[in-house]
Amino acid sequence: MSKVIRIAGAQGFYGDSPLAAMAIAMEHGADYLMHDALAELTLSILQKDKLKDPTLGYARDIEVHARTLYPMAFAKGIKIVTNSGGLNPASAAEKVKAILEKSGIKGIKIATITGDDFLERFSELEQAGLKLENLDNNEPYFPAKYPVTNANVYIGAQAVKDALDQGANLILAGRVADPCLALGILAHEFNWKIDEASTQEDFDRMAAAITVGHILECGGQASGGNTYSEWPMNYKLSNLGYPIAHVKEDGSAVITKLKSQGGKVSRNTVREQLVYEIHDPSNYITPDVVVDLTNIKLENIAEDQVSVSGIKGKAKPEKLKLNIGQMEGYVTEQFFFFSYPFAYDKIQMFIKAAKEIWAMLPVKIDEMRFNIIGVNGLHEDAVDMPTADELNQRSELGLRIALKHKDDRSGKMAIQGIVCLGLNGPPGVISVPGWGNTNRAMLSLWPTLIPREFVKPVVQIISL
Repeated sequence: MSKVIRIAGAQGFYGDSPLAAMAIAMEHGADYLMHDALAELTLSILQKDKLKDPTLGYARDIEVHARTLYPMAFAKGIKIVTNSGGLNPASAAEKVKAILEKSGIKGIKIATITGDDFLERFSELEQAGLKLENLDNNEPYFPAKYPVTNANVYIGAQAVKDALDQGANLILAGRVADPCLALGILAHEFNWKIDEASTQEDFDRMAAAITVGHILECGGQASGGNTYSEWPMNYKLSNLGYPIAHVKEDGSAVITKLKSQGGKVSRNTVREQLVYEIHDPSNYITPDVVVDLTNIKLENIAEDQVSVSGIKGKAKPEKLKLNIGQMEGYVTEQFFFFSYPFAYDKIQMFIKAAKEIWAMLPVKIDEMRFNIIGVNGLHEDAVDMPTADELNQRSELGLRIALKHKDDRSGKMAIQGIVCLGLNGPPGVISVPGWGNTNRAMLSLWPTLIPREFVKPVVQIISL
């Protein structure tokens, strides 16, 4: 009987509920729990933590996991692979080690993976003559327009394999690309040669593993959460079972979930997750292999079981993606709600008065946004607005005001300057409490590419 490795998509984002992963651990439903905690801007958020406290910079929900999920998984022989180390894998490992030791857990190896952080290496890149062109508009990065918050390159699966080869029970990585977590697991289990891949068979197996990782990386999205394709979602959402991949050595897999949990795994849920964030289906670029999904085969083979096969692979790209986080300033927002009659006209009067007040104040607003909640609050100019007469018949309308500014005072002063409109403005208005206290940093992203020879991942092991 051929060997099958079970990998569970245990987390889709920093702050995701651990309940689905705990259910999998309790039932020993997987050999590995794969946690994906890092979205593109999550690292900027973690950098704000690290600036306040240099021992932070990691996804802090690992502290909860270390007290609850990890001991349960280790007791069942389940290994955990996660990029929750964020900007500070070493500190994350020390924190988890202390928690596990306090719980009396011994015989565990914690691995950290670093080498993705380029925050202190910009002078090196500039001296090497790299322009770091923006992938969206080809503009060169130097000279930088905004202060940098973080700079992290997407690294591949080899370091994950190396850590597991060294006996790691728990991996706390930095910015390992999401699906590469799964590739590293499978390369370890089946002894695939990632860095030495040269044959079509090598590329196809690796591409299949990346596809499995991509299906799992968003947790419950592949097992019935956040889906249109299974609307009206006639299944339980309160205990959504997260996806589990049963993978063979050739890379073919069956995606399923625990029978005891809610949700649904179907061809629809899997293919809806499959097209997420891949851009070109024939060239899904990852650090270790380029994936061609155009001939993929998805089949419902039983209830909550979908087989995945037919993926092809190509040689890895010459360059790796580097995401540079930038601090563009601040955003201050405030919400107001206007009642019938003439709710829309009241909003327009309110906006006009607010702009006139701001023109008299010593504030510098770089950009103003006015969104009517329930009308163009999400899609803005992409929607056709109802007429003013139609909007005036609504029982109520909401207004979101968002102000972009470079200093951390202008927004609060601007919002406080229109407090008077609560009595002096149009009737029938209430506001969300705060009045300018929702000032927050505005973080942006500069995506670029660097030659892979600049990137040297490092694996370190801590033993309990």
